[in-house]
Amino acid sequence: MRAMEALFLGIDAGTTTTKAGVYDLKGNEVSLASRSTKPVHTPDGSVLQDMNAEWREVAATIREAVHDSRDRGRIQAIGVTAQGDGLWMLDKKLQPVQEAVLWIDGRSRAVIERWDRAGILGKSGRVVFSGSPLAFSAWFYKNRPEVIATARHILFCKDWIKYCLTGELATDETDLSDASLIDVRARRFSPELLELFGVEPLLELLPPIYKSTDVIGYVTPEAAAATGLQPGIPVVNGMIDVAASAIGTGVLEPYTACSIVGTTVYNEIVVDKVNEIGRKTENQPSLICHGQDDRWLLTFGTMLGTPNLDWFLDRFCAGERRLSLADPELVAALKEVPVGSDGIIFHPYLGEGGERAPFVKPTAAAQFFGLKAHHTRYHLVRAVCEGVAYSMRDCFDSFPIEPKFIRIAGGGSKSSFWCQIFASCLGKPIEVTHGDEIGAKGAAIIAAVGQGHFASLDEAIGEMVRVKTTYDPVLEAYRTYSEGFALYTALRKSLWNLWEQRNRFLNTNTF
Repeated sequence: MRAMEALFLGIDAGTTTTKAGVYDLKGNEVSLASRSTKPVHTPDGSVLQDMNAEWREVAATIREAVHDSRDRGRIQAIGVTAQGDGLWMLDKKLQPVQEAVLWIDGRSRAVIERWDRAGILGKSGRVVFSGSPLAFSAWFYKNRPEVIATARHILFCKDWIKYCLTGELATDETDLSDASLIDVRARRFSPELLELFGVEPLLELLPPIYKSTDVIGYVTPEAAAATGLQPGIPVVNGMIDVAASAIGTGVLEPYTACSIVGTTVYNEIVVDKVNEIGRKTENQPSLICHGQDDRWLLTFGTMLGTPNLDWFLDRFCAGERRLSLADPELVAALKEVPVGSDGIIFHPYLGEGGERAPFVKPTAAAQFFGLKAHHTRYHLVRAVCEGVAYSMRDCFDSFPIEPKFIRIAGGGSKSSFWCQIFASCLGKPIEVTHGDEIGAKGAAIIAAVGQGHFASLDEAIGEMVRVKTTYDPVLEAYRTYSEGFALYTALRKSLWNLWEQRNRFLNTNTF
């Protein structure tokens, strides 16, 4: 009879998909479950999520993952990660004030434009964008003061899930720093910072800060009934999804890097000195806390990554079946299109809030350039894939330091075709690690450290993370992509004022 193993549950509540994975002490996926979530998009640019519905989806996903692992061992600890930013509010009865406002909501663009004119967007160390709690709070105080007046607590998505599991309110430095709500260098709340942005009341609404690896509570009987977990399992504080994914790919040492190609293309490089990060650049990266006191992440996170491809395939390639890069016939057709898509450039700026990396422009919009009559839909699909890769290169070229290596995670990492484009576009090897859901795996690694099965994140990563595949750049393709990238950046710079003109056109005309 097989001995029962020590297992760890990692929960990753993304913007469109919730995942729960159970992992052993070697980082092997014992079971994995996922469910789609459906944020509500409205014509005014808002993007909302029912908070109670979100918990029900998380609970059902946990139940499935735990059921499929029950013969292997016992869950020793739980780690949680999730999408960041947005506005998740609870009232005095610890119930949702309203639907959560998600980070891709576009209503606060005017707030960002005002702060940009005032020159304060980067004062926190993190470049504030339209999806941040700071921007949403300022918007609500002006436009819906009766709603935010009922709030007694402002959380992040992962903190809401932890509250549903444990009944405890807690957050961590990674979410707070990503949201520009703390002094990222001192890792503490800063009343001066909130005053600068005119949202001082937020300080009284934010939950207490704990280390990412701290146990903050235990599974309650009510949560156990909803999830199939045993009551009393320790729940570890966790991190924002981008930091947990860095852990899940083994990126903790200084000057190592990863890119999460999912809803965003989130690019990050680890540093251990915040005041000695190399040359200054036109577009400064954000600085957020990582999993140790002496680690930070330099980050550039675009607004949208894989949704650019999903949008094009759904809107313009609809047929008998839904196409994706998992379709061998589609990939074969795309490989027939020359590198560089025969002169087509795509800017992947589809987000309602414009773009935030490596530049902040609330009015930025997507476009194709270079279309001719002979081009096919496959040219356009490949151009979208390459446009996302150009945006990744745009970010890495804007970092003040060079990474030792780049690992990739997220849905885009599952396509060898796309990974090869990333490698050749950046001119650097791209590594993919074992595991289907790296965010959930990172949360499980954090849980294993928090429960004491490893002495440190370094030790846990050494045991639980392994590289599966390396994609080396193709020199000829890199040369072509370098020419294409020069055109990509020249075009986006030339469109800077035209985006403003388009915005005025939209605001002064009815259709």
